[in-house]
Amino acid sequence: MRKVLYIIDDEKDIQDIIRLNFTGDGFEVAGFSSGEDAYKMLAKKKPDIILLDVMMPGMDGYEFCRKLRGEDHYRNIPVIFLSAKSEEFDKVLGLELGGDDYIAKPFGMKELKSRVKAVLRRGIQGDDGVSPQNGIIRCLGVELNPGHFSLTVDGMDVSLTKTEFNILYLFLKNPGKIFTRDNIIDSIRGDDIYVIDRTIDVHIMNLRKKLGAYKNMIRTISGMGYGFREIGDEDKKSKK
Repeated sequence: MRKVLYIIDDEKDIQDIIRLNFTGDGFEVAGFSSGEDAYKMLAKKKPDIILLDVMMPGMDGYEFCRKLRGEDHYRNIPVIFLSAKSEEFDKVLGLELGGDDYIAKPFGMKELKSRVKAVLRRGIQGDDGVSPQNGIIRCLGVELNPGHFSLTVDGMDVSLTKTEFNILYLFLKNPGKIFTRDNIIDSIRGDDIYVIDRTIDVHIMNLRKKLGAYKNMIRTISGMGYGFREIGDEDKKSKK
């Protein structure tokens, strides 16, 4: 079955060149000039991945991604931002809102194809990177369910992006092990994707926020990287 790709960009030329290149690679491509039009189409055909411009009239890319991540039925769809806004702040904001990658315009088609394929592989049904099994992982009030791609914290559902899920899964499956940023990237993405500065740091920061009282399960090892430790109840209470 062909993968479905949405390109949401108010520049028709960009839609056309992406449609031409990805259709030739076996994708089914649908182009939209506004976030509103694309969002209406989601109920009819759910895409496998979305390429999303930031600066558009009406609903901009950031707002679209925020809305997407707030919907249970759509929140796991991978999103790659495509934008002329290339400052680090813009890239970090896109990742914080749940983007899986961020590519600055102008971009090369070879690079775009590589990064689309890497993001698709990164998903829980991908054939590279972390491949969660059906067993539920529990640690104190944290419960990760790979079979349903879900996280609960003290019984409350918590939304994760695919990248956040795979990082947390990597940590939970390897308690006590220290991972450098490169280790994490290689484990969840493979080594064929360009990663901007602070990408991993942003995802870790978001994970800590979502873990709430259990945020200190993810520890920072100065000069080395990140790891996971099982904190005690008293430790958890003292860190609230």
